[in-house]
Amino acid sequence: MLEIRNIHKRFKGLHALEDVSLRLESGKIWSLIGPNGAGKTTLFNLISGSLSADAGSLQFMDHDITGLTSYQICRLGIARTYQQKNLFPNLCVYDNVAAGTLKEKLSGRTRRARIEEILEFLGLTVRMWETVSSLPPLDSKLVELGRALATGPKLILLDELVGGLLPSETEKICEVIRVLQGQGLTVFQIGHEMGPIMETSDWIFVLDEGRKIAEGTPQQIAESQAVHDVYLE
Repeated sequence: MLEIRNIHKRFKGLHALEDVSLRLESGKIWSLIGPNGAGKTTLFNLISGSLSADAGSLQFMDHDITGLTSYQICRLGIARTYQQKNLFPNLCVYDNVAAGTLKEKLSGRTRRARIEEILEFLGLTVRMWETVSSLPPLDSKLVELGRALATGPKLILLDELVGGLLPSETEKICEVIRVLQGQGLTVFQIGHEMGPIMETSDWIFVLDEGRKIAEGTPQQIAESQAVHDVYLE
């Protein structure tokens, strides 16, 4: 579904990503871990089109997406959430999710049906007319996820979706991710909370200082000395 080939990205003198290659198949939950500053969010920014690579290529299904804009990539079927809250704070829950449907022409009835289905799935129906700025952290995260789902993605990038949540709230997010996978969606997630990552992932990639240092199943990553040396200990 997604092939990242020999990606390089520099910010002035800093080599944020150096010769990174990853390959993702459809229908699985993929995870990206590593220390702060490893290049994880930079890679998501390249995939989603908010940054351009200095070298290398990105292939999504049958499309070369290298250098495409964010809206072009979204229209092809990639959506994302953000590590920092990226909602319309003065709009209600319904309108924030509705923003995700604007990439395509829909009838009013079809648009409403899609929004209401997502809100029901995420347990946000009772809050649909509440202003987003008044929501607790979990519901804010769910609204951002709902907006991404409203674009009708094939691949969804989740950047620290469980960050800052209570254990019970984290489990709610994990449950939602597993259901989305069961519905055929491919998930690529960044996380620092190793419990949820190990629980939900089919395959994990590890970055350190802009380079991929390991990949494998959760058990293989947990047993990797290279990963323990730079991240898990």
